[in-house]
Amino acid sequence: RDRSPSRGLGDVYKRQTQMRVTANLDDNCFITPMLGVLDLTKENWFTLTRVDGSKRNFCVTGNIKKSDKCEIISFATDEPAIQGVIDNDRNTISLITVDDLSSVTAQVILSPHATISPDPAVAANYEGEGVKFTVTAHDGVTKRVYSVSKEIPPKIKYGWRAGSETEVWQNVSLDKLGIVNAGGKIYSLAASGNKLVLSTGADKFLFNRATGDFLGTHDMKGVAADGGMTSDDAGNILYANLANPNAEFKVYAAASTDEMPAELLSYTNATGASMGKHISVQGNVKGDAIVTAVIYTWNGAVCKFLRWVITGGVPAKPQMISVTGATAGWNGNGHADVEAYSANPDDPYFLAYYSANALYRVDATGAVTHKIATATWGANSNYNCVDVCTFNNAKYAAIYEGAHFTYGEFKAYMFDVTTPDQMTGACDTSPSKVFVSNEYKPAGAVVNAAGDVLMTASADGYKMNLYYTDANTNALVAWEFDCIDK
Repeated sequence: RDRSPSRGLGDVYKRQTQMRVTANLDDNCFITPMLGVLDLTKENWFTLTRVDGSKRNFCVTGNIKKSDKCEIISFATDEPAIQGVIDNDRNTISLITVDDLSSVTAQVILSPHATISPDPAVAANYEGEGVKFTVTAHDGVTKRVYSVSKEIPPKIKYGWRAGSETEVWQNVSLDKLGIVNAGGKIYSLAASGNKLVLSTGADKFLFNRATGDFLGTHDMKGVAADGGMTSDDAGNILYANLANPNAEFKVYAAASTDEMPAELLSYTNATGASMGKHISVQGNVKGDAIVTAVIYTWNGAVCKFLRWVITGGVPAKPQMISVTGATAGWNGNGHADVEAYSANPDDPYFLAYYSANALYRVDATGAVTHKIATATWGANSNYNCVDVCTFNNAKYAAIYEGAHFTYGEFKAYMFDVTTPDQMTGACDTSPSKVFVSNEYKPAGAVVNAAGDVLMTASADGYKMNLYYTDANTNALVAWEFDCIDK
């Protein structure tokens, strides 16, 4: 499917034959007849009379120059969802995967008004030599031929390749899709297969991970889960319900957005506080994993979270972890998140919460060992979410700064936490900082400081995605990183 952002503008050009024309003249010069609305499909002759009385005739007519741009801006297969790596110097697009690509469809974004042949929406074989596509510019003359094929290239030895970071898509108008911000809504993200799920609590919405296309509402098949949501390393989606004190807290799991969620664990909330607005997971809940859920209080002294250790797909009884060394307890509006380093319960955990607005590393007992402080412009922000991802021998932690005020920061930060002693300084100056995203400011008043950040590594280990969302900015954003040795 041609997703050219300018598709249809050629029709506009054909219809727009009349335009208002004005001119800037020297003093005491004039034009006859007077300029105004002109039919630019015709020759319109005028006389310029200068201050010395001399005259000059000139013609105003339209000349639409058709574009000679003929690039593929984006190329993504549908199932499996693979974002092609475009090399415009060699006119090649690499589909980095070990999946079978012998019969897949794709979507493209082209230069304005350009066309492509053959149609990538028709299933084709990208194995072996792959497929050649001809992109023809709007002028009908300029062309470029791309070769698209599956490749398994070499990797760099560690982490993601500097320069590969790309904002692959962004949607800063979620309200136009019916996803409207309001107080009390809970924003969280999950990724499974080629789908990205955005939850605002009871309501959940689907997007194409490669292109950002809105796919509609997510059918939960009658399962009520009005709390936070996340996904594990295998793409299993976890859904939680909200649980006040003494209520039943449940987490459901599904292998995909098409599968009916099944109960994974339950817990009678004996914490004395609310829970369920944020949940996190490391590992694979069908095998070994750790699920965490924060306990929301305003006690100002003790930060707590529950952890479930899952072994062979079976959750053990939850353990309460009290964090020591983190100042000011998180509040009851869900402005906190904690995530394990791995599926090993003896490994550390990472947490962020309002209003400390820092990234903490705590050991398995809950003691803070390292801290990255608030960014320079982050004092009015809300560090209410954190995620951790292993990619190409490196361990990364990401946070997103939502805000209570329009003058706060609205950015995602990524840190290399493989070497914990680099976790010093502030978020924008720390030696462990490796990435900071673009910023999308709120269009109106901030009413709900809720957001989420999610990192996922591709099954083949060549790409990592970072997604973030923010209720106040009305934004859902996708970044991509790779470790291809170029």
